Amino acid sequence: MKNSRSAIPYGGTEMLEKSFLNPNKIWFMIVLLHIIGSVLVSLLGIFPFGIVIATTGIWFLLANIWERNLKNIGICIAGWLITIFTMYSLNISFQGTVLLNEILLLYVCWCCKKAYVKPTEYCHLKKVSLKSIFFIVIAAIFLFIMAGYVNACSMIVFQNLLDVSLEEISGHPLEAMIAVAIMPALIEEVLFRGIIYRGISDKKIAIFISAITFALLHMNFNQMCYAFVMGLFFAVVIYITDNLTVSIALHMLFNGFTVILCCFPSTKVIRTLLECHIAGYHLFNPGVTNMQGGIKISLVLIGGVIAVVSMLIAGYLVFLIGKEEIEEKEKKEVYKTKEKKETRIRTAKRTVIPENSEKWKPNALFFAGSGLCILITILYEILI
Repeated sequence: MKNSRSAIPYGGTEMLEKSFLNPNKIWFMIVLLHIIGSVLVSLLGIFPFGIVIATTGIWFLLANIWERNLKNIGICIAGWLITIFTMYSLNISFQGTVLLNEILLLYVCWCCKKAYVKPTEYCHLKKVSLKSIFFIVIAAIFLFIMAGYVNACSMIVFQNLLDVSLEEISGHPLEAMIAVAIMPALIEEVLFRGIIYRGISDKKIAIFISAITFALLHMNFNQMCYAFVMGLFFAVVIYITDNLTVSIALHMLFNGFTVILCCFPSTKVIRTLLECHIAGYHLFNPGVTNMQGGIKISLVLIGGVIAVVSMLIAGYLVFLIGKEEIEEKEKKEVYKTKEKKETRIRTAKRTVIPENSEKWKPNALFFAGSGLCILITILYEILI
């Protein structure tokens, strides 16, 4: 039987992409699945092994979405084993976090399958050089310092609900790293800096929309503040490097630093560096306060200067990463010119994925998704 994809002309897939990878639709479905997933987690928690059974079903579906070859089946089995191991040691709240990410992963794969695109190609997931990896690690440290200041300022007004929940996983660093650092970073970057960003032709608008939706999905005001700033930075990273792998790595490291601070509180050197403890003061955590809890304007100003400098350093490192990626791309292009013309043409036709060229406009789905996030955030702040 002839493959269904090969039966459709390449140009004919554009309508499918617009339908299944439309940013407005994707955003609304992310919010809807997040809400449905949260309710589902609560219901499954009543039954013994309910969440484990559900996660097994999701990985079974993932194994059947793409071509069933040894590689894809192996990846799905490995993913299932890792998530089961992670869930075994965590409480119901973080088991639900893992399950929600699996549901979103399933949705992403299904959309890309229906649109006849590979997620890695559409989202521009590429390899990075060793030099770029070094820059990414250093940039992530300065980015964490900057975000810590934004978080501290927001804590003056809004309560920090994340620190309380993170205390519950302090005894399980490996599982926490998977559930809090790796999985959310991968899924969120693919959704917001991958599909939503790529679906908007005007990249200035794409940077803002991917950041604001990323912030809204966190559904608490404290996290929204620094998530918006982080979202802007990650989107600019994509704009400069055109490589989603870079933003995924930055996001994983950022979340990973949070896990390290939570699981290894006695690590004074790391804590001093990342939280900026200076002369007995907590500049960034909590709430730009001193040891007695009083807010000092001098600390706000000092912290602000450190945050701005950190942002500039992180931005410069991203610029260097972009420069390195361009150089690597040019080297590959030189290599390609040595190939035969026919081979080069076939390769181009096979790998180039067109992005949406139409002007993006928010519709009812976009506002519905955003409105639901804001409503849930307000209710959550009132009730907690």
